[in-house]
Amino acid sequence: MKKQFGVIGLGKFGSAVARHLEKLGYPVLAIDKEMSLVDEIKNDVSFAEVVEATDPEALAAAGIKNCDTVVVAIGDVQSNILVSLVLQELGIKNIIVKAGSKIHGRVLRKIGITDIVFPEEDMGIRVANKIASTNILDYISISKEFDLVEFQATKNLVGKTLKELSLRNRYGITVIAIKHDGEVIVSPQAEQKIEEMDTLFLVGKATDIQKFEKEATRG
Repeated sequence: MKKQFGVIGLGKFGSAVARHLEKLGYPVLAIDKEMSLVDEIKNDVSFAEVVEATDPEALAAAGIKNCDTVVVAIGDVQSNILVSLVLQELGIKNIIVKAGSKIHGRVLRKIGITDIVFPEEDMGIRVANKIASTNILDYISISKEFDLVEFQATKNLVGKTLKELSLRNRYGITVIAIKHDGEVIVSPQAEQKIEEMDTLFLVGKATDIQKFEKEATRG
């Protein structure tokens, strides 16, 4: 049976999450108290309901208990916290909550929420990492420790195989894919040679990736 997701709060962040999950093939229950926001998304998701999410009975009636995971994307801090509490009372096990600040995040942890995202902060870090290097094409934080980086091959890498580069042994970095001539090579073999204009998809700790980047771009 497919997982079902709930998204409460249909601002820019919440609606983007809801639409993308639906595109990935998962049924989404999108909820907001504003009719206009629900109307905007109703044709893009499986279910869309106008609900005052701080009301446990209304939330349960909307079908939130059918969801395996619920994302709380409400911007108002008080409502955000109240809805998080309501979801816990309703027995939702997987709750992901958007926080607007570190203090907000600390409060959420105090009430038992462990999966907290900071969209603005994460985007700021992503942009900073991207503009700090001409070789980093994109950057995504995939956990507290590990990042996924899209890295443009430098002249120091061109002509060498992954075995010769030995990125895992030298830096603790894994090459999960290589984009070559518009095609993506997933889980490339050790003998795969890096060519000019190739893009490497790297996973590793931020500090290790930075160390690799410095050496890869050294003249």
